[in-house]
Amino acid sequence: MPRIKQIPEDFVVREIFEKQTKGKEEKGFYIWFTLKKTNWDLFRALKLISKKLGVSIKRFGYAGVKDKRAITYQRVSAWSVPVERLKEIRIKDIELSGFENKKERINLGDLKANSFEIVIRDIGEKEKNRMEKNLEIVKKNGFVNYFGEQRFGIRNNTHLVGKEILKNNLKEAVWTYLTHEGDKKEEMRRFRENLRKTKDLKLGLNECPGLLRNELALLNHLVKNPNDYAGALRKIPKNFRRMFVHAYQSYLWNEIARVSKELCIPIIGFQTDFSKYKTKKQIEKILKRENIRKSNFKIKSMPELSGEGGERERVVKAKRMKWRFGDDEMNENKLKCILEFEIPRGSYATVLVNEVSVRRSG
Repeated sequence: MPRIKQIPEDFVVREIFEKQTKGKEEKGFYIWFTLKKTNWDLFRALKLISKKLGVSIKRFGYAGVKDKRAITYQRVSAWSVPVERLKEIRIKDIELSGFENKKERINLGDLKANSFEIVIRDIGEKEKNRMEKNLEIVKKNGFVNYFGEQRFGIRNNTHLVGKEILKNNLKEAVWTYLTHEGDKKEEMRRFRENLRKTKDLKLGLNECPGLLRNELALLNHLVKNPNDYAGALRKIPKNFRRMFVHAYQSYLWNEIARVSKELCIPIIGFQTDFSKYKTKKQIEKILKRENIRKSNFKIKSMPELSGEGGERERVVKAKRMKWRFGDDEMNENKLKCILEFEIPRGSYATVLVNEVSVRRSG
């Protein structure tokens, strides 16, 4: 079976960034720079950079969250940090370059697109033939703009937490986040399994691995305030909590996209107008199955997480798409495909790769 990300160098991402400086000049100043990282989570990288500088991570702005197991290049803004200090940063597998003085912050969504160079490995001859056909089809017709698996977290549970928050089942949301399976490390699996069986918060706090910062924050709060699940959730950073609701909206979008052929599909929120869509009945059927109403997206217990909704194109086309096959130096008697393309922000390269490497032609 063809695979990607055998090594981080197999997945290279570069932002196509066209943000213009406009509006009133902020107090202080911003330094924009290119952050190159190899096999680093963005939040962990920015947290370490901010720690070395002795400033809050809130001073940094970015346009999008990139894959961890990859080489990524993205623009980051730093507020009121001397450029000389930034140039002094030395962290393994992290590089800062391209410094510019600007008047405004970089925010989520400011980039136009992302370009990718991806190596697909472990390809057999029959798979190569199928992939060549799929590559031509995707280049010509585009691909369904599904939200990729990254949207739902390593444990594939962020949408499940989001659903419980929307239904105001905050206790269930917390326990789903704490105990849902899916970790790769044995220490983390054992912690979640024990907590799920015992429901012992103090024991869970003692056994919780130090890397699980959100879990530690939840447990610390609940040990002191056993029934304050809203307060516990608020110990998780707001941007992270928003990801729970966004993930559930993404899950619903994927479900609708599977039964709809419309050009644009709703991202369900409290302002979504179902009458606009030809597939109104199918949408309502999915929501009934999920036991969710659009009014659930106005969250009284956590209004900061409420979602008004939006739209997303069902099919997108990659630009400047090209590929070449060759011998795979990492897998004996196998081939590799070096695939290059650009896709709009918010679209997932892994979805395109899955379409060309897994889908059966014909």
